Amino acid sequence: MRWTSSATSSENVSPRRERFSPLNVVLGTFSAFILLLALLYPEERLLEILDTSRDGNAATVRYLEALLRVHPNDVSLRIRLAGEVRRVGFSRKALDLLASFPIRLSPAEQHTVLVLRYRILKELLLATKTGDVKLQNYQAEFADTARKLAQGKPTVWDLRRFAADAKETGDLETHHAFSRQADVLAASMAPVPIAGVPGDPFALALAGGDYRTAAGICFNNMKQANGNNLKRELFIKGVRTLQSGNLPVEAFEAGERHLNGLADDRETLVFLTKVGLAAGKPERAQRLIKRALKMSEKSAHLDIS
Repeated sequence: MRWTSSATSSENVSPRRERFSPLNVVLGTFSAFILLLALLYPEERLLEILDTSRDGNAATVRYLEALLRVHPNDVSLRIRLAGEVRRVGFSRKALDLLASFPIRLSPAEQHTVLVLRYRILKELLLATKTGDVKLQNYQAEFADTARKLAQGKPTVWDLRRFAADAKETGDLETHHAFSRQADVLAASMAPVPIAGVPGDPFALALAGGDYRTAAGICFNNMKQANGNNLKRELFIKGVRTLQSGNLPVEAFEAGERHLNGLADDRETLVFLTKVGLAAGKPERAQRLIKRALKMSEKSAHLDIS
């Protein structure tokens, strides 16, 4: 039997080249796939399929863009597209989509757009480095959007959230303005006797269904609380108040913001981890539980030594 050296055979065989389809063929195939789905499924059903499929975000964006070209005056479609574009990481493009609308928006649509703009601008600010020429423009847009959201009847909780976000993004002037506004509003909320309801601000806010204000009172009282036990009690009360108002994400984010003095308290961290998991924020909850576990290790080390 004749044997052939593997070295010799590898020299005689030319290296295999991967063959890729031209870009226009790939795009054509993708477009044909989308058109086929559009024929087989209604728009909403198709969006559900794309959302749950692998790489669904990018496909959803392409489909929504195609739909918007067909329905340019569909406000809800444009808002949905901006949200999806933001999800795939193009915050600036999402902001441009919300810059102008071909028709007049209803009050509800205006509020939805403002909330989405607020979130996008916050993300852009946190991602922009100090000294970037875009920073001041983003800060001005962010402050203006916050002021528009604060028009009407904002709660103390809303104002304190705007103040905290402004501070986080480096806009101390806006932070102080909203903080003062929140203090004035909180001071004006004098207890009004209601039959069967204790005359304290927390109970009154809760009785009126204003969970955000009620929670804000708990977090504000933490500043005057002596000792971690009382601070923890107020902290948990505030977070659970938001949860009881069916605001799981706000409850977790409020907990993250008001950890002052309890950032090294293991019981608080474990509690907030559970809140984060319930709110669908596993990555951020994981950071909290890791911190709690590290503290447990330190405690065990001290006990042994």
